[in-house]
Amino acid sequence: MSKKQVVVSILVLFLISICNNSYSQFSKNQEFTTKSRKARKAIKHAMTYFEIKDFKEGIQYCKDAIKYDSSFVEAYLLAGQMYQEQRKMPLSMYYYKKASKVNPDFYPKVFFILATYELETGKYKESLVDYKNYLKSPKIDRRFQDAINQGVERAYYGIDMMKKPVAFNPINLGTSINTSNDEYINTISTDEATMVFTRKLLKRGREGVREEEDFYKSVKNREGNWGKAHRMNSNFNTHGNEGAMSISPDQSELVFTACYREDGYGRCDIYYSKKVGKSWTVPNNMGGQVNTGTWESNACLSSDGKTLFYVSNRAGGSGNSDIWTAERLSDGSWGKVRNLGSVINSKGAEMTPFIHPDGKTLYFASDGRMGMGGFDFFYSKKNSKGQWTEPVNMGYPINDYKDQMGILINSTGNMAYISSGKKGGMGGYDIYSFDLYDEARPVSVNYMKGIVYSAKTKRPIKAKIELYNLNTNKLIIESESDDVNGDFLVVIPSGSLLGLNVSKNGYLFYSEQFKITDGHSSKKPFLKNIYLKPIELNQRIILNNVFFETASFELKEQSSSELYKVKELIAHNPRVRIEISGYTDDVGNKKDNILLSQKRAKSVYDYLLSIGTSSKNLVYKGYGENNSIADNKTEEGRKENRRTELKVVGL
Repeated sequence: MSKKQVVVSILVLFLISICNNSYSQFSKNQEFTTKSRKARKAIKHAMTYFEIKDFKEGIQYCKDAIKYDSSFVEAYLLAGQMYQEQRKMPLSMYYYKKASKVNPDFYPKVFFILATYELETGKYKESLVDYKNYLKSPKIDRRFQDAINQGVERAYYGIDMMKKPVAFNPINLGTSINTSNDEYINTISTDEATMVFTRKLLKRGREGVREEEDFYKSVKNREGNWGKAHRMNSNFNTHGNEGAMSISPDQSELVFTACYREDGYGRCDIYYSKKVGKSWTVPNNMGGQVNTGTWESNACLSSDGKTLFYVSNRAGGSGNSDIWTAERLSDGSWGKVRNLGSVINSKGAEMTPFIHPDGKTLYFASDGRMGMGGFDFFYSKKNSKGQWTEPVNMGYPINDYKDQMGILINSTGNMAYISSGKKGGMGGYDIYSFDLYDEARPVSVNYMKGIVYSAKTKRPIKAKIELYNLNTNKLIIESESDDVNGDFLVVIPSGSLLGLNVSKNGYLFYSEQFKITDGHSSKKPFLKNIYLKPIELNQRIILNNVFFETASFELKEQSSSELYKVKELIAHNPRVRIEISGYTDDVGNKKDNILLSQKRAKSVYDYLLSIGTSSKNLVYKGYGENNSIADNKTEEGRKENRRTELKVVGL
């Protein structure tokens, strides 16, 4: 049971308890604690008005009774109950507190309700005192024992967290974004220039007033300030409820939640849209693997586009709602749905997951873990084995007694955006930004940005973009350039030797190797424009990710990812005939260089045959130091000349 459920249960049970143990005992003929005849007369009038739910008159008579006898505990209790019936909790607690002071032994349960309310309003020290006062009573209601234990633990936790606050400088994003309505942060572009959020509005219709949640977008102006937010178009907003939009780090895909649509599987489903040029496709339901007949929401995509994180209350979870993942399959559909497990998911509710572009740091809200309030923010980082570690509470005052709902971290990792109902806002939930303290920051990532062109027409083209870790041959990023303008933006890990492969049917692929150091942020990405050559006779490319042992023709294991791309190229073009061409620098004997280049070309040829490529599509030849492409007088030039090429010799 979540913290929120425990509190609701306590209040319901307490209200029943008050009715059974105070008003039912206050019969008009009973003995009251007061000796004042006027006070007794006033309380009887109050009880009459309580019966008919005229709380205004009833409370006034309670006040009259208190005026006649300031120690009349029943009057305080009845006034507190009538305010509670009206959900006027501060006034209710004021009278319950008075009752606890004028006669602590008359109704000990009042300490319990005071402690519960104080805990939920961040008065942790006062809460602890009242829990202890209740525990002193010989009349403890054992139905509340678990709640008492949890409440005491939470009170101590809140006191402890407030003694060691984390750095927190929240900045309200202002009237361009926030209003008196609730605003919930959804997503922010990689360059932090565009924000999408959900606004909850009250709409009047034939059936009265109803709530509607819609998407709004704000774009920064030249001065770096957020512009006036505008409602997004009807592709995303309908007359129903939409929310929880997340745009992929490369800005090419988005997912969001929509409720009660005709093509839905359950109450709320997750939908998908892809960017083409400057427009987004009509959203499609993500299908029956992701969505169920229950409730799905709060989705976000990993930076490699392969994993969807989302929240569902489907069967098989740990609590009220869990974080789940789905994997993108080879045909583009989504499947392999998995629960993120008990390390992340609690017996309560987990909400608003955000996976940072580093792929290793997950942020989310939970009400099922020890925290300051209902929903607190937590983060978890993957360890060296790729396992999620025990979530860490993000601390006070980021978390306080109120529900925290919705968090994302910018691509650089130093700035956080949250939705919170903190004091001093425009009203309801507002969106804030703040500098994220070091311990909670994700791993630094870099970005590569560019455009893919046809080398022949010089026009932008759509192509597949893949990044491999050459030390492990593991594919770490798979993306596409845009259908219309050919641009791409991909996240690159720092420090690793990476192999880039860009391919498109009808073209020879492009490959390159590089190692990126920190400093290529989303605002200053590593720039790389790529030109793909069409498959034409005598067209050639360098296989930049084919490697040999020094002074040897033995292929290194890191070459496999590149050579599988050669196999794929031939498979898609079965009539093509390819020459594997080997080259060396001019160091050493010419004959030896010719022989080495032939053996290296033969090694590539043999490897391609071993992985299923037909010999009908392949020939090989060694050219030694001939056909140099760089100056052999420099080490850099000699390195360029030591190469393996692929040449089209037949179609």
